[in-house]
Amino acid sequence: MIKQKTVLAVGGALLAASTPAMADGWQVLPATQSDYEAQASIAVLGGLQDPDVANVDAAGVAGLEVSLSCPTLKPPQGEIRQQISITRFDNDGLEMTSVEINPHYLMPLGENLDLGVGPGLGYVSAEKGSEDDGVFALQAGASLHYRSGPLFLGAEARYQFTQEADFGSDDEDLNNYRLLGKAGVNF
Repeated sequence: MIKQKTVLAVGGALLAASTPAMADGWQVLPATQSDYEAQASIAVLGGLQDPDVANVDAAGVAGLEVSLSCPTLKPPQGEIRQQISITRFDNDGLEMTSVEINPHYLMPLGENLDLGVGPGLGYVSAEKGSEDDGVFALQAGASLHYRSGPLFLGAEARYQFTQEADFGSDDEDLNNYRLLGKAGVNF
């Protein structure tokens, strides 16, 4: 209950803070403008995931990500990059498949290199032993993006907060953190 109230309060504060910003150079629905370029990328993901679940150790996580310039909001400076990903974790009897959307606000650090930060929403399907459940998730992350011609390389640290999953005899949060490397192609 406390998590839900916190999420609602943070969401409300972000919405309230963003309203005056819309009048200050922000563009709504840039995808409807003739100069919009999606600058899509597709990348494979790999790294380490550490779930906060009893008797489950950190292990490898892998997945796939599609990203593009945000079609719904464009800031006056920098860029918002929509990252849509699916990841898979399987260790110590816990299997997790996570589908997420993580918009990151990118700030240039140098030629072809950007730092990104942002929230995310997700859905986690999990199986522990013979029990399974699906839960919704919120994420917070920071990322590095290197783009040069068709080459995309990236790194990301992300924490995921989840609802409690019902595994029959016990309920468990599937909260976890991930350290990911990314390699892919820009279109």
